[in-house]
Amino acid sequence: MSVRDKELIEKRFGPLWSGRNEIVWAGQTRTLFEVKRSFDLTGADIVAIDLHELPEGRFAFRFYDGDDRRVAVFVFDAEGRIIEEHRAHIAEWLGDLYHDTGGLAFDPEAMVHILRKFQAEGTQ
Repeated sequence: MSVRDKELIEKRFGPLWSGRNEIVWAGQTRTLFEVKRSFDLTGADIVAIDLHELPEGRFAFRFYDGDDRRVAVFVFDAEGRIIEEHRAHIAEWLGDLYHDTGGLAFDPEAMVHILRKFQAEGTQ
């Protein structure tokens, strides 16, 4: 786990939730849910964050993986092949607050709610 991973994610893709809720991919408008499902990320521990259209026909899907408590990004091509993956532990965004969450750390929806509120308050 490294602050550098968080910085890389934010530098390339902007602050969390700064992307879009849908993209045009393979000639169709795809929502966060549809992109999540296309990667077979159907478990309750995966919470979609945002989507990005990148240069050269690439896209990015950013999500929270509650299984390992990390913000993850898949960069994929027009065919849906993952060509890059980046991950950073949620503690990199929440700092000491992460350690204060106790049992909530195992509830992906709760952690995303805390993260979103934390960022909205500008306390990062």
